[in-house]
Amino acid sequence: MKKIIVGDDGSEFALKALDKAIEFAKKEDMEVVVVFAIDDFCPIGVTEIDCDVVREIQMKEAKNIIGLALKRIKDAGVSGRDVTNVGRPADVIIESAKKENAEMIVVASHGKHGIKKVTLGSVTARVVEYSPIPVLVMK
Repeated sequence: MKKIIVGDDGSEFALKALDKAIEFAKKEDMEVVVVFAIDDFCPIGVTEIDCDVVREIQMKEAKNIIGLALKRIKDAGVSGRDVTNVGRPADVIIESAKKENAEMIVVASHGKHGIKKVTLGSVTARVVEYSPIPVLVMK
């Protein structure tokens, strides 16, 4: 079965990307693979124990976001599953697309972090630049 990757960070923009991926999946009989990246970040000066607590919180957040996305996919009558990995979000999305032999990646123009480049969020810009397959950017 053909696969379409969609990056999800729980933002309203990511929801639009998910809806577009679902639309494509219905038309082309594709499986939607929702990718959530947990940024491998621990601020300097924070103890390792505190970083473990932060990672636990991130994992809970990922589980909630992915759960909502998979429910939306299922409710639409489309096949779907998730991939959650630790790493730089753009790299996790691109590597997931390669491993899944995906046909396309769908990402939001901006994520929930609010830090924007002039026209695209930094994760989106990196995915567009380095992806070996077509990338659809949703506003």
